[in-house]
Amino acid sequence: MSYRAVIFDLFGTLVDDFASSTGPMNTDLATALHVPHEPFTRVWRQTSEMRTNGAFQTVEASIEHVCGVMGVQVEAEQMTKAVAIRLQHTRRALEPRPDAVATLARLKDQDYKIGLISNCSVEIPILWQETAFANLVATPIFSCRERVKKPDPHIYHLACERLGVMPEHCLYIADGEDYELTAAAKVGLHPVLLRTSSQEIRGELHQETREWLGDTIASLAEVLQLQKRQVRV
Repeated sequence: MSYRAVIFDLFGTLVDDFASSTGPMNTDLATALHVPHEPFTRVWRQTSEMRTNGAFQTVEASIEHVCGVMGVQVEAEQMTKAVAIRLQHTRRALEPRPDAVATLARLKDQDYKIGLISNCSVEIPILWQETAFANLVATPIFSCRERVKKPDPHIYHLACERLGVMPEHCLYIADGEDYELTAAAKVGLHPVLLRTSSQEIRGELHQETREWLGDTIASLAEVLQLQKRQVRV
């Protein structure tokens, strides 16, 4: 099979997992907002699904919701500081893995179309143009903007449609969160698991990662060899 496009997952694939990159973000947010840390963190985490599905289209809206649930009135100065903290931590989380930019650049030089599908909150599309990926990824799909997330098949079809390629001509590279690889295969893409030694060391293997029997790579640079390996379809 000749592939014309490569679609990547973001967190755990092109960049590290969000939680491992952002450190004490929730504590910093709570401090800026003058609210108790533990209750804030608990309510913030409860909104994860809402944020990923696009319930909040600004950072301010997500913070206002959490503070509203807690019965806290946020002052304008506190909000400005909290938003800056959230974006600062997110920028750190969007730092590319060592071989990510070079791999995408090589694929682009070889005339592959490059796409992205990310389950994420609104901070990611807000900051996307600042990242090293912006000029390399032709079609980024963010769940919060499209209001649909993996493993819903529609998000994979949407990525293929915007790239202008059929699913069977697309590789999908990901770390296996939310059974995204199985979902991609059902749509017709060829899924490949990125499984790194650091994930195993940190105990960050997703359930699908543990169960996966399909094609696997240990580094992003190996994507460049997939055409030559005659991978299964």
